[in-house]
Amino acid sequence: MPTLGIFVKQPIAGKVKTRLGAEIGNDRSAALYAAFQLDLMDRFAMLDAQRVIAYAPATTVANKFFDSLASTEDVLWEQPNTTLGERMKQFFSEFVPNQGPVVVIGSDSPTIPQGLIQQAFDMLASVDVLLGPAVDGGYYLVGQSSPVPKMFDDIDWSGPDVLHQTVHKIKQANKTLGLLTPWYDIDSLEDLRFLRGHLNALECAGQIEEIPERTRKILEELFEDGSSLA
Repeated sequence: MPTLGIFVKQPIAGKVKTRLGAEIGNDRSAALYAAFQLDLMDRFAMLDAQRVIAYAPATTVANKFFDSLASTEDVLWEQPNTTLGERMKQFFSEFVPNQGPVVVIGSDSPTIPQGLIQQAFDMLASVDVLLGPAVDGGYYLVGQSSPVPKMFDDIDWSGPDVLHQTVHKIKQANKTLGLLTPWYDIDSLEDLRFLRGHLNALECAGQIEEIPERTRKILEELFEDGSSLA
């Protein structure tokens, strides 16, 4: 059975989405991030794959928090207290040899299309590595059909060249690469404005099943309550 890993952080104000928090307030950004997580878990609840909730920080409190959100079929995986690259490397090294194709997403993009994860698993039948490019220069999804640990080494995770550097590492490892359609993360007030427009467009187009409802509810409250967001 393939594996979907969802990388999440306990939504503590001032500890998550801090760039967005500087623009709309830490309490608001943490509440929005919590909605992202719940919407993503609902969105991929029926996927024919083993779902792994890779949580941080590595604390008992965080474990209990995500255990309360996870289904009985989910696996909880404690992210080690190290760099993002090392966390990703350890996750794939643990699950790929035992489970087959593994896909990992973050929790900053609540509108990832429902069919995209299955498409990712299908593509991994013919490539070593799969990437979903993000419009900010990184990627919103990464998959492997066999471990490629070096692709996570020496990446400037805080910069705009993550995708460029990662592709270079894949080339160096002489591995085949598949690409999904680009998508977007939510990291700033500008991103929130785009998200609001996207959700309105989905509703107008009749694609109601693609709307993350918890996210939309909090987003509507934010724009109604905060004149600076309008």
